[in-house]
Formats: sequence, C-alpha cells, structure tokens
Amino acid sequence: MSEGKFIYLAGFGIEKRILLATAKNIREVFYSPVRFSYSSKPVSFGYDPVRKQYCAGKLLEYISRVYFPDMLKLIAIFPFDLYEEGLNFVFGIAQLGGTYAVVSTYRLFDPNERLYFERIFKEVNHELGHSFGLTHCKTLGCVMNFSNSLWEVDAKGRFFCEKCNKILPKP
Repeated sequence: MSEGKFIYLAGFGIEKRILLATAKNIREVFYSPVRFSYSSKPVSFGYDPVRKQYCAGKLLEYISRVYFPDMLKLIAIFPFDLYEEGLNFVFGIAQLGGTYAVVSTYRLFDPNERLYFERIFKEVNHELGHSFGLTHCKTLGCVMNFSNSLWEVDAKGRFFCEKCNKILPKP
C-alpha cells in the first residue's frame, strides 16, 4: 500500500461494533492502516421516495466530496436499501480504479451475527477491490465473484484469489 496512506471507513447509522470489526477486516485483508468515523445522523441525500430506496450512485457522489491528504480510499457503510438504474437492488458500488466505495448492510442481515458480519466484510472487500481496479472474477471462492443474491455472497470467500491478489498493491 502507499506509504503513509490510510483507508478511511465511514459508518452512517450502523452499529459502531460493525465499524470496528470491519476496520479489523480491512487491516487483515488489505494490510492497510484504517481510520474511521461514525455518524448516527441519517442521510437524506439520494433517497427515492417512489422506490423507498437510496440511489447508490448518488451516495457515492455524496461521499466523494470528502478528501483527506492521507487518504488512499474511502468506503462508506450505510444501513439503507440501495439500487442502481436497471437493478432492483445492489449490495454496494465503487468507482472502478477510483477512490470511493459504498456498501449497504440492509440486505445482508442475518440473525446469526457471525454470518451477518462475514457478509459485510465480503462486500466491503469486494467494493474496495473494485476501487483498486479489480473487475469481477470467475475463480471459485474469490471475493471478486459477482453477487446478486445472499446465496452468492455466502458462496464466496472474503479473500482474493491468487490472480486478483497479484493485482492489488502490496504493503
């Protein structure tokens, strides 16, 4: 990873322990220091009252207004149901090869807390992978597998396959 740079993790209306656990996951997977912030205030930006969902692209635009000189990436986690045009929902979205990414916990919930957290970690790692320039991968178990259902999220791992891992920046 880039010397002196941090992955910033922003939580909006999610439990602080999700944020802390996700920061630990990011350090383990990306070997990057993490700085995080938490806001309990709801965000109204990007809400579509007809769909009763938030537009993921508009939330991405919202967080892209934030910049820190020591920022490598910024990923925001929201508890809202997200969509993109042409899709019923998305688990997250990122700027391919860019700086910003968004993940939603809304459809990832499970009463089994371990499974719930694991799903969040997978989607955070997936979207950060996109921000580092990775596209969807067909390698069985790779976190960069496309996920359009909880079954697909559960079927993949939280780590990158050997091929994808070679593309990621090294510490």
